[in-house]
Amino acid sequence: MTKEMTKIELQARSRELQGKMSDLNDKAYNEKRNFTEEEQREWDHLTREKTIVDSEIENMLNERELAQLQEHKSKGEQLRELLREAQNTGQKREILLSPGSNSGGSSNVTANIEASGAITLTIHELIPTLHEGLDLPKSLNIVTGVKGNEVWPVSINDVEMEEVGEVDALGDQVLDFAKINPVQRRCGLKVPVSNMAIDNSAFDLMAFVQLKFTLAVRKYLAKKVYSRAAFSGNHGPFSNLTPAGTITLGNGQEYAAILDAVAQFSNKGFFEGDVTLILDRVTEARLKATPKIAGAAGGFIVENGLCAGYPYIVTHYLNTELTTDNKLVRTSDLCIGIGYFEWLAVQQHGDVRLVVDPITLADRNITRVILNTAWSITDLSIYINGGEPSGDPAVYPTQGFALYTVQEQSEPTTL
Repeated sequence: MTKEMTKIELQARSRELQGKMSDLNDKAYNEKRNFTEEEQREWDHLTREKTIVDSEIENMLNERELAQLQEHKSKGEQLRELLREAQNTGQKREILLSPGSNSGGSSNVTANIEASGAITLTIHELIPTLHEGLDLPKSLNIVTGVKGNEVWPVSINDVEMEEVGEVDALGDQVLDFAKINPVQRRCGLKVPVSNMAIDNSAFDLMAFVQLKFTLAVRKYLAKKVYSRAAFSGNHGPFSNLTPAGTITLGNGQEYAAILDAVAQFSNKGFFEGDVTLILDRVTEARLKATPKIAGAAGGFIVENGLCAGYPYIVTHYLNTELTTDNKLVRTSDLCIGIGYFEWLAVQQHGDVRLVVDPITLADRNITRVILNTAWSITDLSIYINGGEPSGDPAVYPTQGFALYTVQEQSEPTTL
């Protein structure tokens, strides 16, 4: 059957088989058990078919594609060997996901990812968009591998020209300065990997682990950057932010209201070309059906990938809040976010450490892969136009970002 399939169809089938194997592995882990006999038979069947499909794909590849495949296989096998080594020694092992240096300044040749023989990973590889709500603004710059302490010096006021008499003294004007320091917070995750997956060459172990890392990092950044929740740790500019106004849907003034909201930033000296709007799916759908000007053929507020002429991001994380047990849930009200994301510094600090633990879950035939690093999210707009930072998140002084409540126009009462 597979011989009649095209290369694209075979690749799609390979990914489908990979997903089913990952699902089997996840289900057994979440239920804290080994495979049942039926699951083991299904695993073996999927493994055999994937081996055949991958072999046929390989036969169809050109020279360049074949070289890329072999490189990927090599990297996957190197990671597999690293995990096997930890299993055989029965000891936990920590490595860096990038080469480092010891305190003496000499090259660290025994405890980094390259020396271990495993695939070198960087946080840059963990950024692709995979799910709704995880897209990030183009103007948001994510920096990785930041070393040491960082300081952003800020000029927080200006001076004014004075008109005085011919021989009168000019008054003293003081230029004040402040500084912004990022607050690093440790972040990490644990990924359980079935030892059967480690031992099985047909299981794409590298893709499995990277998928877990990718989703975790993307979800973390999206919810922190966009959510209105009052986070106690890293948080974005919308966190616990009081709305600056209201945009009413259904009154024929929506387009003007959005333009006016963006114009408020121009009064602070921001340039309109870098602004990005943040919507959820419900608000986007309404604005797609709302004309710019009632009764005129001027198009709709959301069209051609723009909202009122500005780029926008769709994410359900904007309209979320924290419950008393610290879970993120949808709020009862809707908001539109507006921001200049070049003023938001998102940074990964120091090394990314990977710990391979074959002992803790050995009774379930599972090796844990544990990732540790640190992230910071810093709003650089807090001092603009005389803003005064406060430790109270209820009065978080962002200047480059704003929220606007979205509400439906109430129906007029009929007498």
